[in-house]
Amino acid sequence: MLMVIAAVVPAALMGLLFHTEVSRISGSIQAQLGDINSTVINYSTSATDQELLVSSKALQYEEFFRRIAESNQFVADYVASGFSDIDRVADPNSSLSLTLRRAMKRNSAIERVYLATADGRLASWPEMDGTRNTARSSSDIHSLRWYTAAQAAGGTVWIPGDEMHMICAAPSYRNITLYCVAASEVSLSNIYSDLSGLRGSGYPFIVNRTGDLVMMPKVRRGDAPWDGLLISGNLYRSNISAFAELGDHISKGKSGSDFLTIDGRGWFVVYSPVKSVGWTVVVAYPSEQMMVPLSLMESSVNSISQRSAELMRSSSTAIFAKGLILIVISGAVFGFIGITVRRRFRRSAECISEALRRIGEGDLDKRLPADCDIAGIAESMESMRQSLRMLIDRARADGYERGAQDRERSVLKAFDRFLFADSMPPIEGYDLCVRQISRGGAFYDIQEIRPGRVALCMGRAGGDFMDSAVLAATARMVIRALLSSQPHDVIKRANGILARSSSLPISCFYAVLDYSSREMMYSNAGHAPPFVVGQDGSVDTLCGDGIPMAIRDGLDLGYERRSISEGDVLVIYSESMIEAQGFDLEHLIGVVRGSRAKSASEIADDIESAVPRRDGLAVIVMKAI
Repeated sequence: MLMVIAAVVPAALMGLLFHTEVSRISGSIQAQLGDINSTVINYSTSATDQELLVSSKALQYEEFFRRIAESNQFVADYVASGFSDIDRVADPNSSLSLTLRRAMKRNSAIERVYLATADGRLASWPEMDGTRNTARSSSDIHSLRWYTAAQAAGGTVWIPGDEMHMICAAPSYRNITLYCVAASEVSLSNIYSDLSGLRGSGYPFIVNRTGDLVMMPKVRRGDAPWDGLLISGNLYRSNISAFAELGDHISKGKSGSDFLTIDGRGWFVVYSPVKSVGWTVVVAYPSEQMMVPLSLMESSVNSISQRSAELMRSSSTAIFAKGLILIVISGAVFGFIGITVRRRFRRSAECISEALRRIGEGDLDKRLPADCDIAGIAESMESMRQSLRMLIDRARADGYERGAQDRERSVLKAFDRFLFADSMPPIEGYDLCVRQISRGGAFYDIQEIRPGRVALCMGRAGGDFMDSAVLAATARMVIRALLSSQPHDVIKRANGILARSSSLPISCFYAVLDYSSREMMYSNAGHAPPFVVGQDGSVDTLCGDGIPMAIRDGLDLGYERRSISEGDVLVIYSESMIEAQGFDLEHLIGVVRGSRAKSASEIADDIESAVPRRDGLAVIVMKAI
């Protein structure tokens, strides 16, 4: 009881002392954090990262529609120029057919072109339903919505089609008389895929001037309030008043942001118009995830750090003085107790000393003597002896198991040369850097197909460590054996081989870069979407089909084209890298955007520093110079 009292009282006094000092320090720091929080919530002096991202997407979609409108107007003017005959649209060698073929090739989103002349002739290209495509006389062309709209507007108009299509119509004149109207049926699937790439920490959608919902990626059922918006289909028809307020702001046709409170939760909403088609791109973020400039946070953190250091220095002096007094008092009390109880333990000390000596020498087979004076000590030491014996036996067994695990790690390390490229070919006009700290299912390859063209590949195999390592090595060797300038053909043929030997999924991104044209063709089979950060900070994600290889026998993907211009930074990364806690795609994009002016090696250094769990890192950084 004396030892308990002597131990508890000083500890209680020290605890009370620490509690008082910590409460004083935390109160001061909490007040500063409140000021910072107020500053963050009311911050509105410059554009946030979310506003820049949404604005860049709106400009990207504006450029998409502008290119199609120019192509459509070119076709209309070509038909009205008198150098082509609409009646020869079915002739594949006619100048009109060749012009239409080139226009659709330049804009892969154009699925069909319609031509209607003022004298009642109507044709479409390419052929429909296997029938020969010839211009036919139609006395009812004014019943075509796109024809009458373009005629009335006297210029290019955009007409909504079904959920994933629009029609662009442009009139053309001879002198001052309307001669024809050219219309293009445009697929919006690329915009939908790109908009889905923003579905992470926020909720992206597109509305028109009247508040109708044009496009929105799928949300989980019950993911309020955005599933309610999807059901109502209009900002003003929703039963949430904040949506109507948002519609009023969007109707002004300007970029901006707003804070909305819906069902007690704050949302930071960013919007930017696509003026050519009357759309507005909107992304809603939870207010707690709102990004503020790094300089603001850095100055606030520095202020807190300096104040905390001052408080800790003053508190440490007071605690040291008071703690020294408590140490002296406790030493005196424990010294008195030690002298008092020394005589009672002297005889038992010899017995205990002998027993401990034998245990220290490794004699664990002989039982301990039971003649010690203090009740319970001999029994406790005997129990300790038996426990030590069991631990030693178990340690020997565990040694064999660890040996097997070490062998498995050695095998995985040996697989590295089958999973990653030994050397990188020089790529003229590009700065390339690869960082890899990974084991198991991730793989990549960089190979020159022929002079002036290089293939870049990265993927990941599913399964346990050993299974995924073997499958990843197999997939890399198969893809290397099938190297080609056609990404979709490589993916298709590799899938046919891998699907016969495994049912585990294998994601893969395969791209071919042409040095001279600075154009890249790519196909993506279920891999985490790479992205390109432009010199101006714009971001373009390279999405693809969500189906990985080896899941089914037939996998026929398409391909996309993307130019990599001067200053552009292409980043291809392993999926496991963005699965680390506290690190996601949005964070990775933010790191690259902040470092885009640096070299590829420096950008890779910044990415490696930002990833919290580096054992899953595999990234290719390529910058056009």
